[in-house]
Amino acid sequence: MTNLAGRSPAGAKAGETAVSYGRVPLPFSSMNRFHLTTVALCTVFSFSAAAYAQETAEPAPQEPPTAEEEVWQRRFDRAEGFRIIMLQTRRGVELFYSFQKKNTEDLLANRERCREDLRRANRDAQFSTLLHCYQRELVLDRGLHEKKRQYMESIPGISSVLRDQALLAEDAFLPALDALLKGVGNDVFTGREDLIEAKQNLHSAYRVPALLAELRVEADRSLTWVAHLLHQLFLMTQNTELGPEAFEKTSEAFTCFEEGETQLMGLSTIEGFEDANAALGKSLAHLQTCTDLLREAHRLQQLFENPPPPEEPQENREELSPRRRWKNL
Repeated sequence: MTNLAGRSPAGAKAGETAVSYGRVPLPFSSMNRFHLTTVALCTVFSFSAAAYAQETAEPAPQEPPTAEEEVWQRRFDRAEGFRIIMLQTRRGVELFYSFQKKNTEDLLANRERCREDLRRANRDAQFSTLLHCYQRELVLDRGLHEKKRQYMESIPGISSVLRDQALLAEDAFLPALDALLKGVGNDVFTGREDLIEAKQNLHSAYRVPALLAELRVEADRSLTWVAHLLHQLFLMTQNTELGPEAFEKTSEAFTCFEEGETQLMGLSTIEGFEDANAALGKSLAHLQTCTDLLREAHRLQQLFENPPPPEEPQENREELSPRRRWKNL
């Protein structure tokens, strides 16, 4: 059995060495993806090996890249420079998520307050109370979408096409929200039915497209994270002699991330927001299991590199006591 770097894992038996398939390793097989993880990563290694060959020998004629090489090249291109930019913008992302959490808490508190106000209001004050409640909710919603626009404008790891689509959707949603907010403030609506219809129109015509565009941005950024992690897995296997247990767990993590990558790619073909939102939630839950596998692989590798000291035999103090020696006479 070979490890992910094309080497036998530490502790492998004699004869269990890497298998050579010529200039380029065999492509990844869907029937035994777990066991051929090493083949896929060896394919990546062919890119870095080519640069070394150009310095030490005459350049060989270039052949068209295989499908697997193209997949890995796309991953490398996507992950290139991501870590540095991600670290530079991490504080801004953390601030956005903190704001989003606080905004959600304020929204829930407003709805709870509105339920109490509506319960106490008499019949003549019911609609005016409802308008005030909805006005406060629109103000909170506007603040959140302004922050979302700033967030999507600056976060790394997403394509320019999806970024532009998301920004256009927000640019359409915010003026529509402002128009509704102005109408509520100027008492344009005279009945509950008119208000509900305007709210539904805002949701279906502007909010849902903005949410769908935002969802696709998050999915695309998750794809960049997956590409980055797969790249790191590759580097780890090139620079580290993995223990047998860590090798197996790393192989599981690789397969898991690849499956998550496939799930995320499928989101681009889903048109309905609810279906796309459910699919993204499923993909992110799957990726969380992959991250857990990666952590476990790291833990096993730490144990392999730094095994605990063997336990010293405990001395039986009772056997050495004068009373025990006297009884044994």
